[in-house]
Amino acid sequence: MRPARLRSLAVLATTVCALAGAAVLPVTPAPGSGDPDAAVTEMIRRVVEAPEVTSRMVIERSDPFGGPPDRERGRLWYLPGRGLRYRSDGRGGQDVVLDRELDAFLLYSPSDKVIYRAAFARAPATLRRLVAEPEKVLRTSFRAISERRRVQGVFRSGYRLKRTALGDSLPEVSMWIADDPTSGLPRWLSIVSDADSVLIELPDLTVRGAAKPSDLKLSAPKGTTEEPLDPREFLERGSGESR
Repeated sequence: MRPARLRSLAVLATTVCALAGAAVLPVTPAPGSGDPDAAVTEMIRRVVEAPEVTSRMVIERSDPFGGPPDRERGRLWYLPGRGLRYRSDGRGGQDVVLDRELDAFLLYSPSDKVIYRAAFARAPATLRRLVAEPEKVLRTSFRAISERRRVQGVFRSGYRLKRTALGDSLPEVSMWIADDPTSGLPRWLSIVSDADSVLIELPDLTVRGAAKPSDLKLSAPKGTTEEPLDPREFLERGSGESR
């Protein structure tokens, strides 16, 4: 049985790709706030070296046919080295978990009343790398360029990252990232491809002093039916699940 909608999983993959950046290449950022690559590396370092980070998420995806954008709200938990979780607050409320220690890649679909399960090794490579090898992100060549963009009616200072193919059958994209002026942590992520654009806001990204593995627990009721999950289903282009 195929889940009715796998949008939350696709959103999670896209968001993590944006946080992880592009191909991992050796780079030594020059010190000083005037170096865009150094600024982006420091912003990301605080995320991938944290015991745990968590935030609400607002995802706004353009309609390729010119209609109003599609908006989804959810919550993200990321425990570098251990796992991550994304739970959509939207209709259907899908819950996605990667837990390296439990060798689990899970998706709970309330509309299907089913938990879809696969081994951790079956998760998209980008997601696995961010969980298992978060330190590699800091060796990324972002090739960042300072750039101001209008976001939610306000011009914000941020950085445009090099155009890259993200892998796992995802299209080539252009990315832009900006931090929260107060915390210095990532706040806005813009991801643009030939097909559509996505604006992601992390309005309250918080670094926790200690990891809380229980945050990786699915919201599914006890005794929920389980079925195998084929991760290729949400990555197939033209499958009608891209939005």
